[in-house]
Amino acid sequence: MNASTSGNLIIPAASVLLFKSQSSSELYIVRRSPSLRFFGGFLAFPGGKTAPADADVPVRSAIRKVPTDRLVAAARELFEETGILIAHHEDGSFPSSGSELTSWRHVLTTQESNFAQLLNQHCLHIHEADFQWLGNVRTPPFAPLRFDTSFFLSYLPPGQKAEIWPGELDQGFWSTPAEVLKLWTDGDCLVSPPSIVILKGLPDTPMKEAPRYLQNLIHSQSPTEIPPIYFAPEVCLVPLHTQALPPTSYTNAYLVGREKAFLIDPGCADLNEQEKLFRYVDAFIQGSGRIQAILLTHQHIDHVGAASACAHRYHLPILAHPTTAKALDGQLEVNDTIHDGDRLELGTAPDKSGPWHLEALHTPGHASGHLAFYEPHYRLLFAGDMVSTVSSVVIAPPDGDLSVYLQSLQRLRALDCRLLFPGHGGVSSCPRKTIEMCIAHRVQREEQLLAALATGPRRMNDLLVEVYKGVPEKMMKFARLQLLAGLQKLEREGKALTNQDHWELL
Repeated sequence: MNASTSGNLIIPAASVLLFKSQSSSELYIVRRSPSLRFFGGFLAFPGGKTAPADADVPVRSAIRKVPTDRLVAAARELFEETGILIAHHEDGSFPSSGSELTSWRHVLTTQESNFAQLLNQHCLHIHEADFQWLGNVRTPPFAPLRFDTSFFLSYLPPGQKAEIWPGELDQGFWSTPAEVLKLWTDGDCLVSPPSIVILKGLPDTPMKEAPRYLQNLIHSQSPTEIPPIYFAPEVCLVPLHTQALPPTSYTNAYLVGREKAFLIDPGCADLNEQEKLFRYVDAFIQGSGRIQAILLTHQHIDHVGAASACAHRYHLPILAHPTTAKALDGQLEVNDTIHDGDRLELGTAPDKSGPWHLEALHTPGHASGHLAFYEPHYRLLFAGDMVSTVSSVVIAPPDGDLSVYLQSLQRLRALDCRLLFPGHGGVSSCPRKTIEMCIAHRVQREEQLLAALATGPRRMNDLLVEVYKGVPEKMMKFARLQLLAGLQKLEREGKALTNQDHWELL
């Protein structure tokens, strides 16, 4: 029951598509350190968030198409991350790579001086003409950590070379969009979703021709529509506003496949949100996508809210575990059932290596008929409500069972996974660590509960206040369910018993 503390703050940022030259189609690609919280281990373009001092840096020839601090952040982040400094001497020349530029970079990255001071000290100037603004991309509202990123186009100054210093980044290289997309499609790398959209929209064309492809692409991203979010080839994350439990109000649906695709958990009950989903799915079908069926992980309203509407509109069957089908009887029609170990064929893999499929995994605990889906080719786990990356999962008796839930988590932990796609929150590139954190949280709660019971028989309300101290009042009804699930687990294990309105240790 740990609420997300990051809220929905939108952080201004900047990113640079750095070409090798104006006539080259090669871009500089960086890989973010796997230890980073945001897109750790993913390939991306150089960039980062703005700093307060960025606004103090004067920009020459400013047409003011974009806030100055964004442009300065692009130049500063590029220098910090790659050693490329796009700033002019008074005679119009650029500094060259070497010991002097390295020392300036060291001063900046160790915060001995800020960017404005460094430029002023060495009589260097930022020119707006060196950074062509392409547009802004904003992280969708479903994410707890959101960025409003200005994308710029620039090219490598003569006499400079890129060099990655280990830290936030662990590698960098020159490559064409097609080469990066092939690496991604072959499963040899992870690429951030905004970068994928840009790479897909950018043919292997010289830098001077890139704006005509990219500006329309970026400006076409409507804040009122569901954006294209690809974490793996032919796997679309579709965030939907739903009747989810706090602290989130979004549920992740997924479109997996293209030749034989499946729509997992279309959960929005709101008619306006359903219309947005329909427009998204319509575009998918118009782009040669063929949906075979709707898959439900379980019966909760935030995962099934649009299932009937989608089934009717697209003439699709709804598939779920038999227990889920029984729970939904009278609410919506489940046309066929899925059992543990069933294979769902996806056609040919995106890399053309052969057949592609999902495997159904019965993972009860949160709900007795809960299913997760594992894709073994790219090693993807669609975890439903077994894992949330914004809070802990509510285990609500009698259908929820904490002991069974932990057993299911252990099963998922043993899988060879590269990406974990949760029902709520962002995708995890550290699936095993994410699942282990879920397990560790439950162990910690049990230790707190045992410690509270060690002082003698306790009423539920007293335990609730002690074990869930600090939980917001609006979350206490869910905390009570968690507490009951924990007590029932102890009772089944012979560690505690209930006596009228008290609980006590054996």
